[in-house]
Amino acid sequence: MSTHRHDWYMSEADDGGLYHCRKCRRTHEGTVPEAHGCPVSNAEHNAVAWLGQAGLYRTRFDAVCNCEQSVTPVSANELFQLASKQVLSQLNEGRQHA
Repeated sequence: MSTHRHDWYMSEADDGGLYHCRKCRRTHEGTVPEAHGCPVSNAEHNAVAWLGQAGLYRTRFDAVCNCEQSVTPVSANELFQLASKQVLSQLNEGRQHA
């Protein structure tokens, strides 16, 4: 069982309510469900990109379609850092050729 927490919200308040997890899209009817057991981590849920061996992908699905075996979720901050390093690398490379 996963140790990730669900991110429940209630959509119907009558007869105990209908709860939905924002991360894994699981639903639960009745009383407030258990918080633990979500298969989706916060990093996966909040990922703005996915890093694979061949490069960055917009979605996990894109990475899988490109036959990536292992991908890592990338946050907005990490993506900015990767882009900054790439720009600096290209600027330095341009100076060496000038």
